[in-house]
Amino acid sequence: MTTSAPLMGATVPRREDERFLTGRGAFVADLTGPGTWHAVFVRSSYAAARIRAVETAAARRLPGVLAVLTGEDLAGRLGPLGSLHKPQPAFVEAFSFHSAEIDLPCLAIERVHYVGEPLAVVVAESRAIAEDAAELVDIAYERDEPVADARTALSATAPRVHPELPDNVAASLQAGFGDVDAARRRAAHVVRNTFRIGRHSGIPLECRGVLSRWDQARQRVEVWTSTQVPHFVRTAITTATGWPTHQVRVRTPDVGGGFGPKANVYAEEVVVAYLARLLNREVAWIEDRAEHFQATAQGRDQELEAELAVDSDGRILSWSVDYVVDVGAGSLWVAGIIANTALHLLGAYRIPHYRVSGRAVYTNKTIVAQYRGAGRPEACFALERSLDAAADAAGLPPEEIRRRNILRAEDLPHEVPLPYRDGVPITYDGADFGRCLDACLKLLPAETVTDLAADYPDLLLGHGISTYVEATGRGPYESGRARLLPGGTFEIAAGSASAGQSHETTFAQVAAQTLGVPFDAVRVRNGDTDAVAYGIGSFASRSAVVGGSAVYTACRRLRERGRELAAELLDVRPDDVDAVDGGFSSSDGRDIGWERLATELAPGGGLADHQPLDQTSTFSPPTVTWTMGAHAAVVGIDPGTGIVRVLRYAVAHEGGDEINPAVVEGQVRGGVAQGIGGTLLEEFAYSAEGQPQTTTFAEYLLPGTFEVPPTAVAHLHGPADLNPLGVKGVGESGTIAVYSTVAAAVEDAASSAAGRITTTPIRPSTVLALLTETEGEAS
Repeated sequence: MTTSAPLMGATVPRREDERFLTGRGAFVADLTGPGTWHAVFVRSSYAAARIRAVETAAARRLPGVLAVLTGEDLAGRLGPLGSLHKPQPAFVEAFSFHSAEIDLPCLAIERVHYVGEPLAVVVAESRAIAEDAAELVDIAYERDEPVADARTALSATAPRVHPELPDNVAASLQAGFGDVDAARRRAAHVVRNTFRIGRHSGIPLECRGVLSRWDQARQRVEVWTSTQVPHFVRTAITTATGWPTHQVRVRTPDVGGGFGPKANVYAEEVVVAYLARLLNREVAWIEDRAEHFQATAQGRDQELEAELAVDSDGRILSWSVDYVVDVGAGSLWVAGIIANTALHLLGAYRIPHYRVSGRAVYTNKTIVAQYRGAGRPEACFALERSLDAAADAAGLPPEEIRRRNILRAEDLPHEVPLPYRDGVPITYDGADFGRCLDACLKLLPAETVTDLAADYPDLLLGHGISTYVEATGRGPYESGRARLLPGGTFEIAAGSASAGQSHETTFAQVAAQTLGVPFDAVRVRNGDTDAVAYGIGSFASRSAVVGGSAVYTACRRLRERGRELAAELLDVRPDDVDAVDGGFSSSDGRDIGWERLATELAPGGGLADHQPLDQTSTFSPPTVTWTMGAHAAVVGIDPGTGIVRVLRYAVAHEGGDEINPAVVEGQVRGGVAQGIGGTLLEEFAYSAEGQPQTTTFAEYLLPGTFEVPPTAVAHLHGPADLNPLGVKGVGESGTIAVYSTVAAAVEDAASSAAGRITTTPIRPSTVLALLTETEGEAS
């Protein structure tokens, strides 16, 4: 048998692309048919109100309507949605973490908490009829006073979003090390600022969608949903309904973008599953874009008050931050989001004294979930913008203050005297963070501004630089499964559901190399709770690290079991058989391929009395593995309009081994595009009454091909010893540092003192004011 070329580390073309590019992808909406009944949710038009009555008679009388159910109708039948993450006790103790999380009802009963909250559902034979019926549902409200600002919500006199709680604090933490106050007294320069990252979200090409039906033969509910976390959805359904796990199957078809908002569990998923069983019909709910803007979980929305103290040489002495996260009317991820900011505020630098406090706050705005980075870009923005301000105060170039503080090879691995969310003490397991900074500046040095000046004579050009760290590959575990199919091919599955992360390609690469078979001999079964009994999902840059390692260990087990069966067929001891490419070889020169093994395991074969070759494995990482990187940008400002264009971008990131370099590069570049959107264009605005002001793409602007520049990427490798593949996560590497990098470049282009831009998105009016201020100072 021949030896094949290594697959891991090779740029294998993505399997998914052919069907996506030719329009043959199968999304939730594509699964509906003539027999599908359609659900439409009636949503609150007020941000805060008591529900006095819900009149449904007129809606029920409309021809073609099958059912109209309210929160009262489902009371006692469907329980609420519970938290998706709770930190470990060691973290809780070290950070004095406190949570006042509330359960989110599937349909509102006594009161509504944000515009778009579902409070009734209509099922009809078509979407059009269901929408008409939903218009006939008459709701009597008694309006309450809303609160739509997080700082206002902290006031003792502020109206409570959830009256059963003593205040609007959803969670709080505080921690630190060293003596910040003493260090500050020794400082040559102390810079203070308040930073704000506006509320925005993933805005996937495909909105949410759920299709469910009752399988009478198997006595279970079948659910198809556009999600990153099918096992979480199954748990939410069984918890809310009381059904046993074996009566619920959740699958994800093709998913048209996730980015974190689909790593959430939603009331619509539970309600549609319940309706399918109650009505014994196939029921679908396909979210339209207007609903998506109101009702799908949003992200970011943080304000950070920061103080950075440095000595006369620009070396960091102390760093302290107090921040507030607006989580809207609720969040199933509140613990993770608030913790992420605190844990990533230290960045890639030597910081001897640190103090942090944070609060997550309820307001009458749309619920919040993870969004690409989930607390990390906010932390990076505060630290990197503060470093720029400190560099200005100390008379240093921005790259120089970073070089003086960044962790170098001799500093790594670097231990932080605080635990991660999993309770394990933090250790940066990197190679040389300074190397990344240097590599990025080599890709896009500050001198590029001079080189591009002749090409953009009408623009003011500027350069910015930032670095970031990210904890990737968090547990607690992921499941992988490998099985031999008739004909000698293989099926691979994992608990990590793909929402664009190329699992069909990368997991097949891992499996094919581990099994010693051609890439084409492996197919990946994605997002199915029947394929693996337990799973966590795809988010937090964990799929390759944890899901990929689970696939690897399952394939190792399958290959070992295959070796034992081959020995039985050859009538030799297992020790006399070696696994080779394509199958197995005995010490006496006889070979058995996987196809022969599959034939012998089939009825009538020599191994027919054995169980099929089917192995499941779980991989639990001991803790997270840390990535690091540096970003640089050149921007141009139109001095007449204040509009900012990002002209060039570069990223150098330190990861582990790469399963597929092209996929890694695509993740980084996609993350940069989303970061540019959040930095310059995207924001959900609300009125003081909690009414959404951003309801169409006319108000919510996205970056297009003209807004995203060429992005150079340098891949550097560091140790990744916490998993058998030697990989690190990369899903958020492209996003985290964009905000601070572009802000620094805008200030440089405006010839402004550093640290002036403290808020994103950076609006043209802000840039024009900066230019006017600079001109005034010059005159």
